[in-house]
Amino acid sequence: METLEDIIREEISSAGAITFARFMELALYHPTLGYYSGGGVGREPLGWSGDYFTSGDVHPLWGWCVARQLHQMWQLLGQPPRFDVVEPGAGRGLLARDVWRYAVEQAPEWGAALRYTLVDRAPPDSPLRQARQQRLFAELNALAVHDGAVWVVNDLADSDLPERFTGCVVSNELVDALPVHLLQKQDGALAEVYVTLDATSGRLAETLAAPSSPELAGYLDHYSVPWRDYPDGWRCEVCLEAGAWLRDVTNRLGQGYTLLIDYGDTATGLYTRDRRHGTLAVYTRHQMSERLLAQPGQQDITAHVNFTALIEAGEDIGLNLIGLTTQAEFLRKLGIREEAEALANRLYPYANSERHTDRGQADYLRQRTLLSAVATLLNPAGLGGFRVLAQQRAVSEAGQQLLGFQ
Repeated sequence: METLEDIIREEISSAGAITFARFMELALYHPTLGYYSGGGVGREPLGWSGDYFTSGDVHPLWGWCVARQLHQMWQLLGQPPRFDVVEPGAGRGLLARDVWRYAVEQAPEWGAALRYTLVDRAPPDSPLRQARQQRLFAELNALAVHDGAVWVVNDLADSDLPERFTGCVVSNELVDALPVHLLQKQDGALAEVYVTLDATSGRLAETLAAPSSPELAGYLDHYSVPWRDYPDGWRCEVCLEAGAWLRDVTNRLGQGYTLLIDYGDTATGLYTRDRRHGTLAVYTRHQMSERLLAQPGQQDITAHVNFTALIEAGEDIGLNLIGLTTQAEFLRKLGIREEAEALANRLYPYANSERHTDRGQADYLRQRTLLSAVATLLNPAGLGGFRVLAQQRAVSEAGQQLLGFQ
């Protein structure tokens, strides 16, 4: 059976060295053999049994906070009769499940207006996609989510969204997986890293050549990155696709918000002299590696996000900045600590009153596990250090007072 590495080798043999961005596109998004299509074997890449976990895996209270923010958005918009949430890169649907749980249990009037579209690039007939949908819809049915309220699509063009919808586009850890160009300062100039075939071994290997586009050096100069003063060997990543991606996923947003959650920084904090090797990394079975070209389609490839670029791209298409904050601050302002304490006391009542008994000890351990999960979400050196970007289109000044950014 032809492997993804075979396909990449064939492309290099016929057309010459390819940019790292092209390699990353094939490795992650090849329609049948790419990492996010199940790597050709239907393997779920996400979660504790996959290669990395997300905030939604740590505890449903993360989704509770995002849901609370979405609920407030609906209120600020005047409680429209239909409120669409669009989630590109929705993965296993953990956020959708937790948003619906919040809506059904705590805000049924919002739930009546809520419609949710998940975008999953895995082929509809693939084992990965089918397993995800079966699990998600079983959970939604258990919550008695009304018919026609949830769609899973490959592309927004195939969705049932109105031509101009009111609501929010929300993504979690998606932009970090958009293909990036890999640059390196060499002999005082800017070179690009290409993927080629080693002349001796025939294996995939790196090679340096002139940048594939003048946009790359222009990108760094636009953000006043003093790369000319940096030492030879300094590397960085440039994502030229971020602006086009943001335009595509918000093209039908008539009024409402975007909420983008990911790891990264502003341009000033991202492109520094001290970050000599850039931020590219791969993940396999929860282990980070720098073997970027190994096993294409079988490991995650990721790079930190330039949030300044997203802010500017948003402004170019009529999305105005509401705020950029850390996930820790976002969750705190939405009341995650208070909700965690209330949940711990409600679910595990004997933790404090009967510590000397077996059930008291069991409740105490469960309570500590819950509070430890929240601490993980708030850890500034980990998930709490993720950035949360909120933007808006056609929203009044009063409608921009979001709880997570106050």
